[in-house]
Amino acid sequence: MLKIFLMAIALSGSVLAAVPKPIDKFNFEEAPVHDLGEPLLLWATNYHLPQFTDGSGDVPLRDIEGKILGPKLSLQQWCKSALEGSIRIISKNRPARTYNYDVSNELFPNDCSAYYKFNLGKTKFKLANGPYGDGVRNFILRPYRTIATDPTVIPTGTVLYIPEARGSIIQVSKTETIIHDGYFFAGDMGGAIKSFHIDVFIGVSDRSTFFPWITHNSETPFKAFVVKDPHIIEQLTLVHSR
Repeated sequence: MLKIFLMAIALSGSVLAAVPKPIDKFNFEEAPVHDLGEPLLLWATNYHLPQFTDGSGDVPLRDIEGKILGPKLSLQQWCKSALEGSIRIISKNRPARTYNYDVSNELFPNDCSAYYKFNLGKTKFKLANGPYGDGVRNFILRPYRTIATDPTVIPTGTVLYIPEARGSIIQVSKTETIIHDGYFFAGDMGGAIKSFHIDVFIGVSDRSTFFPWITHNSETPFKAFVVKDPHIIEQLTLVHSR
């Protein structure tokens, strides 16, 4: 009996391990009014995943030790990648690869002052785990779903419901359209993201016209609610897990 019991555990474990992660269909039901607490007044910016062709310049991506990772960009492209925190490199001879911000250090600095006021030149990169880049605490980025927050205000792992986002139509490609359900997952953070400011990840898009409430202006806040539904929290956590 013990042997049969142990075999059953082993089999169940292998089955569980083979269960695929849920596919995000952006179809969670509208948050019930009775589940919503007091609203947070937030304002939003957006960030995206730049895509550049390998060899379009002579400035390399470097890792934490200063070693060249391979791809080389123009200085402006490199600075743009450092600003956004991730980059997808398109190569002729191999599949596209995504690199992510790792650390900042003094090795081989670049001067980005001609393009941005931020000190970006010390950025070092690493190969990302997620196809769109990595967030914090082992989470990966998901377009139109991940937000960067100030964890002291909105802790990492929080799910927010933004009523103004519900029903937004996002044309992902010629054949795919998303009708957004209004839910977002706090899976990232950034040095410029403070207090009630959130940064919405919009994938390879560079404009967020489908979310007019993203105004890049703290003078135009909108309402958001912390989600308590354990099913939604669990599903969005799984979607963001490596």
